[in-house]
Amino acid sequence: MTRTGLTRKMNFGFNFLTGRLFCSFLLLALFCCHATLLSAQIPQPAASSQNAVLMTVKVEDVDGDGLKDASIETRLLRVILSSRTGSPSVYYLKGSSFEENLFPPVIQDLGYSVPAENLRPFLSELVNQSFNASGYTVEVEEQTAETIVVRATANVSLAEANVASGPGLSLTKRFTFRENAYHFNVEHVVSNLREQLVSVGNDESGSLAMSFGPGVFLDPYGPMSLLGLKPGAVETFSDVKDFNGKGAVAGAYNGIGVRDQYFCVLLEADESARVAATAYEITSTDERRKPHKGFSISCVMPKFNLGARESRTFKYRVYAGPMILDQLTSINRGQVSEYGFLSTILLRVLQFFYGLFPNYGLAIILMTILVRAVLYPLTLKQTKSMAQMQKMQPKVQDLKDRYKDNPQKFNEEVLKLYQKNNVNPLGGCLPLLLQLPILIALYNTIRIAVELRKTPFLWIADLSKGDPLLILPIAIALLMYYQQGKMTDPQQQQMMAFMPMFMFVITWSLPAGLLVYWFASSVLGLLQQLQANRIAAAIKEE
Repeated sequence: MTRTGLTRKMNFGFNFLTGRLFCSFLLLALFCCHATLLSAQIPQPAASSQNAVLMTVKVEDVDGDGLKDASIETRLLRVILSSRTGSPSVYYLKGSSFEENLFPPVIQDLGYSVPAENLRPFLSELVNQSFNASGYTVEVEEQTAETIVVRATANVSLAEANVASGPGLSLTKRFTFRENAYHFNVEHVVSNLREQLVSVGNDESGSLAMSFGPGVFLDPYGPMSLLGLKPGAVETFSDVKDFNGKGAVAGAYNGIGVRDQYFCVLLEADESARVAATAYEITSTDERRKPHKGFSISCVMPKFNLGARESRTFKYRVYAGPMILDQLTSINRGQVSEYGFLSTILLRVLQFFYGLFPNYGLAIILMTILVRAVLYPLTLKQTKSMAQMQKMQPKVQDLKDRYKDNPQKFNEEVLKLYQKNNVNPLGGCLPLLLQLPILIALYNTIRIAVELRKTPFLWIADLSKGDPLLILPIAIALLMYYQQGKMTDPQQQQMMAFMPMFMFVITWSLPAGLLVYWFASSVLGLLQQLQANRIAAAIKEE
């Protein structure tokens, strides 16, 4: 058969034997698109229109302690700045995938008890000195369309400062919140109110500390890891002891963080600092709920001296919210997320399709189709190479029988056979190796994309959680079983005999966003398998 005839036969077989499956998959994508457009026409609650909310701030007594607090609201945050501690007492996240408290931790509503000493909401204070008894005076220093600056000044009089037993210090905190950001800045001004030199802090405990606890507890309540922040770099730790060993060295880091799958909290100073973390177990009164590990993190300035009536300023930046790549990149902390180079590109592709069809389930399907289409030339090359290798197997076996007592001669003859027939023995592996980084990056992108959290798709209420009806795990296992039956190699069929059941076991608890990708990829893989069988059959007849 001529090569032109072979090509026509392969194309004919692919068009007719896989056409119906391709059309079915296309109809499914169109149905998802139609359902997405219909859902987009459903009126949304007024709360979802937070983008129309202007930045606001109110100074009033929120907690009834006689001192006025500040209530700040931006497009992405709702914060209450307590006049008792001069630090946030409520930190509420706003966004399309979340409307909930980061602090106080929502895990307390599930019966979990967190010790009071571990509830530290971005608490900044001087070591061995607290102003909580007298509190802070909270005032709005500046308010524009893009920023709000709130000042909290410790209530310390000059008379109190000159008491011999007291340290004679005052602390002023200046919080700057921005219109469209999950981060804020805190400027601390430590002032010496006396007419003499004062030493602030000590060598062991430091001077000014900012701390946060008990960690990130937001659905799905996954395991957390610690982060050591350096200028332009991030180090990840799972062991607290190892982290504290490195963080105790002055200058090793300028910040500390904690993150889970979707969210993170970062405390970062403008200069070198000592960082430390404490781990503890948080249990629930409901014995059916598993315990969680909590973390308290702190970033501490070293000891320093202040001359008479002298002041010194320390600046911190706090990021507390979802690990949205653009938000983290805006503060030069994109490394905190687990997006690599390829994953970042695929995230942009996912966001592009979401811009066309505002549903991440459909965006995942379209992105999977695009990635498979880009990789198709490599897949086709791999298929042809494997088919040619299978065609050579009888001749290779013949050489093996002929030179069974001379392995060196056998290898030489096999190499000549491959050269004579223009067959590359690595031709089936190399395309696969080139595809793997892209497929792994695609999997990683969907796994960590916080945009999928609480996002519905068809019968699935949340793409970051498992399929409640197990439809996708069952469909993936059935597709693998069907694909297995289409394999032409009996040895491959035996090796893959238990794969459908194994696939169901490992997919039934995976996030639905991954399952949507897996199902779409399996359908496209089946189409490619059918085409591979046609190519193999045509090459054998050649």
